[in-house]
Amino acid sequence: MPHDLKCLDSHKGDCDGPVEYRYALSSTGKSFPRCDHHWTLRLMAQDQINRRYPTHAPADFDPMYAGEVWDD
Repeated sequence: MPHDLKCLDSHKGDCDGPVEYRYALSSTGKSFPRCDHHWTLRLMAQDQINRRYPTHAPADFDPMYAGEVWDD
């Protein structure tokens, strides 16, 4: 693994830990180099996204309300 990797979020100035290419969390399949600190923050952000936009409709989802559908 190259030692000259720069964290994607290094401009924030709070990097900590080794910089490595991390698993892709989006459907693009593209990996980005992140330090341990920013990888942890990215995982937390992805968890929030997954909670906000779950794969399956929540129990209280009513397709009759406003004529919406959960998946097309």
